[in-house]
Amino acid sequence: MIVLLLFIGGCGQNRESGPVKEVSGEMNNGSVVLTVEPVQKQDEIEFNMSVVNHSDEAVEFEFSSGQKLELIVSDKEGNERYRYSKGKMFTQAFQKMTLQPKETYDFTDVWKEVPEPGAYDVNVTFLGRTEQLGVLRAGKTFEVK
Repeated sequence: MIVLLLFIGGCGQNRESGPVKEVSGEMNNGSVVLTVEPVQKQDEIEFNMSVVNHSDEAVEFEFSSGQKLELIVSDKEGNERYRYSKGKMFTQAFQKMTLQPKETYDFTDVWKEVPEPGAYDVNVTFLGRTEQLGVLRAGKTFEVK
């Protein structure tokens, strides 16, 4: 199983709620699904994401850079509050990743801020491209206490 964690630790409690929006890429014999789960910690918000290959076929993703995902958090007025790629530099080389049948690719990002209480939307786009699927996206509304 491929497990890649872009992880920065923290402690606290999970405080999220709201509808989940997941988008999967359909294949002839199953699907590939991207999910996102926001977790409020004491002084940060952690985003746990997974790409799961529920199909019986391997899926090869190609990336045009070292950036594997884009994650954006917006407030209820639509103002962008956090963007994963902001201020980061990524390698500019093509990369490939194969997700075997029933395999999961996990990754984590941490927003080093807890914004004021209220509802926020997180939207994630997996940047791997493949001929077998469309673009994988996931979103969720969560509540900061």
